[in-house]
Amino acid sequence: MAKAGLLILTQPLSHLHSLILPIIKQASVVVSDTLYVFLQPALQNQQLSKSTFLYPLGFTKELQSFVKEFYLNSSRLCHNLDIRILLSHISSNPSAHIAVPYSLKKEVSVLLSDSVKFQDSWMQGKNSLTDILKTSFSNIKSDLSFSLLSIGSAESSSSSESEVLELLQTYPNVVLGGTFDQLHTGHKVLLTESCLRCDKKLTVGITDGERNKKKVLWELMEPYEVRWQKVDNFVKEVKPNIVLEAVKIFDPFGPTITDPDLQCIVVSDETKAGGASVNEERIKRGFSSLDMVTIELIEDFCHAEDEESKISSSSYRKRLLGTLLTQVPIKQHLDKCPYRLAVTGGIASGKSNVCSELEKLGAKIVNCDLLGHKAYAKGMPAYHKIIQEFGNSVLGEDEEIARPKLGQIVFSDKSKLEKLNSVVWPAIRQLAEEEISGYKKAGAKVVVLEAAVLLEAGWDDMVHEVWTTFVSAEEAIRRLITRNKFNKEDAQKRLDSQISNADRIARSNVAICPEWEFEVTRKQVEKAWSLLQKRITPA
Repeated sequence: MAKAGLLILTQPLSHLHSLILPIIKQASVVVSDTLYVFLQPALQNQQLSKSTFLYPLGFTKELQSFVKEFYLNSSRLCHNLDIRILLSHISSNPSAHIAVPYSLKKEVSVLLSDSVKFQDSWMQGKNSLTDILKTSFSNIKSDLSFSLLSIGSAESSSSSESEVLELLQTYPNVVLGGTFDQLHTGHKVLLTESCLRCDKKLTVGITDGERNKKKVLWELMEPYEVRWQKVDNFVKEVKPNIVLEAVKIFDPFGPTITDPDLQCIVVSDETKAGGASVNEERIKRGFSSLDMVTIELIEDFCHAEDEESKISSSSYRKRLLGTLLTQVPIKQHLDKCPYRLAVTGGIASGKSNVCSELEKLGAKIVNCDLLGHKAYAKGMPAYHKIIQEFGNSVLGEDEEIARPKLGQIVFSDKSKLEKLNSVVWPAIRQLAEEEISGYKKAGAKVVVLEAAVLLEAGWDDMVHEVWTTFVSAEEAIRRLITRNKFNKEDAQKRLDSQISNADRIARSNVAICPEWEFEVTRKQVEKAWSLLQKRITPA
């Protein structure tokens, strides 16, 4: 199977419209990663040559509808094929349009087409056809293979002749905005419509900063640089003849209220109210209002019960939960068996429930919180060091260390907390190693180290991989008030004293979010465990 392929469709769009799904299905059997789609009905009746490939194609309602339906149908199949429809030869003024060759990022190793003419040309002279292709598309492999689609024909479109021939309006300068996290089909439809509407310069506002923290699972959002790069790659591949300007935005308006030269804004049904606000602000500033093109939201045919019904980045982020976010490094100093797994997370993030589920699945649990109690116990080495450092005032009537008393001292003074940690953390680590050793002798396959302070204490070198549990700050505070009887101020202070969710996740291999119903958490753990078994089970 080829990683990247070029699909050239030459039949009239009215015939192809009802065949989109079988076209994508057949292509997905041949191509695994990226499918570039090139629409060129002119090739149906003209000789294959350097000039006919980039023959201008009019931007009509029929073409607009076909492109959207192609992306829409690709989402129905629930596969990971990255489809990109090429647009630089499409214009609202085809008689005066000069297309530029396409610069494809992925190396194309297979050519697909609906045209028997292509098959005949391939049979008669593969090298000649490959050379012609290379004049219009970069990154075409010399040993290109060919696949003819078996799609038959369809009835003609019901569109009237005037509707088919009507050219849609385009603009020199077009603008749109969004987070563009986990670039998906909805983003592609939005960017594609923007590219089709744009003749010269496309401005894309990409959100960053505090605005993004209002999003579900924002901690799993790709960094701005990654999101910008994906938008840049997409636009430059599908329409290389326009200028792209990506702008980082921190408010609802971005460049729309500072650039008087913009003429059109592309929005979705979800953001059209924001488009109206943009025009209100532009009028206040003496700018002309923008023509607004609205894109319908796309239904997500593959969404789970706890995901949105429309295609959205938040659903894609939910699907990352329980999966491997970063590769597991090889740690030569650790034995392969038992496999050591750490579950860490902030206070009230659901660590214990996750470990309880892992125990049901067969893992052995080493609870560092319980070991902490043991380390504090009377007669233990850490016990005497704590009294020496903090005095007898931290003792209870039973002469055991009263952790609430000790907590009042250390959580109000960072230096004292650090001193306590320097005493207790090494003691807990030693006890944990002893417990892991006992499980090893008993033949355990997977041992889980449950440790809230795993990363702070530097215990991540004790395990093969790190799993982090996290919930939103609002949910953590709610749990601390309900479960621990904290007031809101104390709960916030406790959260502020910890590593942030984002920093913890950045240092972890797997993330689990017990924010919702327990059944949702359980499914995340089962998915994570299943994927873990595939990683650690010899082939």
